[in-house]
Amino acid sequence: MKQKNVFMKEEADAWYERNKFCINQKALSNDPIFIALQSIGYQPKRILEIGCANGWRLAQLANYYGATCYGIDPSQTAIEDGAKSYPELNLSVGTADGLPDIKPVDLIIFGFCLYLCDPQDLFTIAANSDRLLVDKGVMAVYDFCPPTGHYRNDYQHHANLFSYKMNYSSMFSWHPSYCRIFEHIKHHDGTNELEPDALVSVQLLKKDSRLLDAKNPYLQRNY
Repeated sequence: MKQKNVFMKEEADAWYERNKFCINQKALSNDPIFIALQSIGYQPKRILEIGCANGWRLAQLANYYGATCYGIDPSQTAIEDGAKSYPELNLSVGTADGLPDIKPVDLIIFGFCLYLCDPQDLFTIAANSDRLLVDKGVMAVYDFCPPTGHYRNDYQHHANLFSYKMNYSSMFSWHPSYCRIFEHIKHHDGTNELEPDALVSVQLLKKDSRLLDAKNPYLQRNY
């Protein structure tokens, strides 16, 4: 069975129950994604967060930027709680490979969810999120970021599920229209320890179609 199906059936709700008290205490001023956006002076007006839980981050971003915000999460409980707490948000149940049918946005946030996605879905996830990001928009990727490679660990909360770790910004950075403009790496617990398996990063990539028209920097030849 795909991980997506297990999360949609039960584990997403279980994750939310384990973490909802903690996430409801989080302040925007300490949020790595907000800090990254502030560092580049970006002021989004339409935001989509993938893996939004109950929308706690989106609610604060909406208030700070005056933005229209959309969020998806596989937890039905989280989305129901978010709809009650933050009625101004547009929240729906879903997974990263099936994004909502909305007009393009100028900021897409992957809010620490890609490590739990099925690796075979990453092409679909990248293509669908690129389709929803406007030109000159920003892709924010917040996730585990080991120094090298792609590998998996057993997922401690459910048998037969895995945590897949890699530098997920590479889903976009390989393409000439995406340029990484911000990166910050820390230990999962927020310290500066460099334990490879526990490193997380927030990375911002700007989408710019002008990069597709770069001229040949080398000596022109007739071939």
